[in-house]
Amino acid sequence: MPAPGAVIAVDLDDAKLALARQLGATHVVNAAREDPVQFAKQATRGRGADVILEAAGHPNAFRQTAEAVRPGGEVIWLGKIDVTQDVSFRWGALMGEKRFRRSSYGGARPRRDFPLLAQAYLDGRLKLDELITGRCSLDGINDGFEALRRGRSIRTVVEF
Repeated sequence: MPAPGAVIAVDLDDAKLALARQLGATHVVNAAREDPVQFAKQATRGRGADVILEAAGHPNAFRQTAEAVRPGGEVIWLGKIDVTQDVSFRWGALMGEKRFRRSSYGGARPRRDFPLLAQAYLDGRLKLDELITGRCSLDGINDGFEALRRGRSIRTVVEF
């Protein structure tokens, strides 16, 4: 049973889940084999997650976040899908004073945030190197985007 402050990572790829553990996730769920909503409910004795960060950008993931968050909890949608695509929810999943926010680029304030992020990286508290799964030249950028689209990479660095 996850303790308060637990971080539950959900993905379809075991390698990405292993990386999530390396970066601080206390529990991982492969959604191809296990229902992440059921896991969140069981792990919190039926209460639901306090905060959910959705980064997959998939209609099923958006729906699942609405089901897995507790009443009064917060969901932050980071993932992106085609703006013309429909996403459906069970109406009851949106009740209970749940808060839903859409965020693009985290609302960063560069003058304040970038020095803090740089220092966290230098101190070893922000793991960035582990997120780089590929490198390419500018001529190979389309291959880098294709690997990302197919879920074979997390971040590819373009080297000039």
